[in-house]
Amino acid sequence: MPTSEPKADSGRALDFRLAIGAEGLIIVNPKGTIALCSLWTPPAYVERRLRDLVPEALDKEGPVAVLGGLYGGGLKIMLRNLHHNPQLDTVILYGQDFSGAGEHLRKFFRGEITHTGIIRPYLFADGTRRELETIAIQGERGVYSMDSLLLPENFARIPKIKDLGPSTGAVRAMLLSEFLSEYRPEEAIGLARPEPVPLPIPEIHAFPSDPGGHSIVADSIMEAWQETLWRLARFGVERTFRNGKLRRELMNYKALVRDPLGHDPVKASGPPWNLDPGQAEDYVAELFIKDIHEGFHYTYGNRLREHFGQDSLMKVALDLSKDKDSRHAFISLWDNTSDLDASSAPCLVSLFFRKASGLLHLTATFRSHNASKAWPLNALGLLGVMRVVADWANQSPGRTEKDVLTPGTLTVISQSLTLDPNDLPDVEKILAHREAAGYRMAQDPNGYFRITVDHQAKEIVALHFAQDSEELGEYRGDNPNRIMERMHMDLCVSDIGHAMYLGSQLQRAWQALVSGKDYVQDKKKPDGAADDD
Repeated sequence: MPTSEPKADSGRALDFRLAIGAEGLIIVNPKGTIALCSLWTPPAYVERRLRDLVPEALDKEGPVAVLGGLYGGGLKIMLRNLHHNPQLDTVILYGQDFSGAGEHLRKFFRGEITHTGIIRPYLFADGTRRELETIAIQGERGVYSMDSLLLPENFARIPKIKDLGPSTGAVRAMLLSEFLSEYRPEEAIGLARPEPVPLPIPEIHAFPSDPGGHSIVADSIMEAWQETLWRLARFGVERTFRNGKLRRELMNYKALVRDPLGHDPVKASGPPWNLDPGQAEDYVAELFIKDIHEGFHYTYGNRLREHFGQDSLMKVALDLSKDKDSRHAFISLWDNTSDLDASSAPCLVSLFFRKASGLLHLTATFRSHNASKAWPLNALGLLGVMRVVADWANQSPGRTEKDVLTPGTLTVISQSLTLDPNDLPDVEKILAHREAAGYRMAQDPNGYFRITVDHQAKEIVALHFAQDSEELGEYRGDNPNRIMERMHMDLCVSDIGHAMYLGSQLQRAWQALVSGKDYVQDKKKPDGAADDD
């Protein structure tokens, strides 16, 4: 526990020691008193830039003890390492902040945390299990949740936070140089090293399923995200990746969004989604910027518009502007010459545009996909790409396409869809919203049925209709099980809720048949269904 008795060493005699291992951490001067946090910018890149611009920051006799980033569950790890090293009196935020982690860090040390009252089981590295309360930090870009083992009052002293802001690398380097020239370490006499605070993970259980067989259909992006999180939380298989991270995974997961244009940013910014509209807009804009950010191996904008020696998005738009049934509107973002051996490579690997009946449909494939953080932003970014490509196609000087293209369906395929167990406290709020919304049968794209009983022929009659009410076929018989088997063989049903409904109705029809009573089909139906079913 963080309140355990500290060890006897104290003050300036303390060298930097890790309480929890962290990816990409660079030790500069173990006797230093400053932690340099690169946020989402790779630490190795910051190190290279500082050697050119601010070499004194990496002086092995200087005040900087350590340089590290905030990937994944980095904030939890960072807080534990700061707690274990009370000689660190200053944290400098230096780099790009894509998640609001800098704000969460400042609010934590100001004591702006919420005790949620939610108690959940956590697992520790030694195999023990303990129930802990979840705490939350509310920021402008969303809520950060974590266990309550480590709180601000557990720190021997609160470090100062120096934020160098979202400026360019050269400006940040200048500000860092100025700060270091004026920096003087605070007195640390009597400060002792506390015992390390362990980092538990929420306990999770997976229900049995085919981990490579999940496919959903949803009306909106937020509904698809909610269902995606639920599938992962319930059916995701626990896997430990080569970097030692534990994740829940579903493979070859497919989510089809019928109406991505129906996205409501105001609704999405409220509970339980708490999706920052400004962050979403910035993400969409980034997809069209050709330049690569400092320190990054790739950006999607660069891969789409410059990396391969052409503007692939513009070329696809020109192809779609022609009056032809094109299946060439395919873009690969993966570069075998550089990505196979790279430590950081594109997660989005392909886009396939297809036009049909005046609509522009998009199928996007991700080789690796973070469901809790990246999925909604990725989906909104893809919607932005659909809008722009459609506009470019419609405005092309050589356009011969007779229809004015507008975005249609969005399909997102995730070859490896994962959920960090540490994100479950935030995810559970969205899942609770799904539970509170209650059951709603989806409209089955494979059609609907009108069921009657023919007492004269002594048969159940199930007429199959398309959603536009065109009759597709007829199923007759005195055995409801045989009728269901034939429906299944003909793939008349694609939604499990629809199948359960039909099973109950066929059973009722059979009871009416054998008893000689009248049968009236249950009028409860999915939203938008064209008829009885």
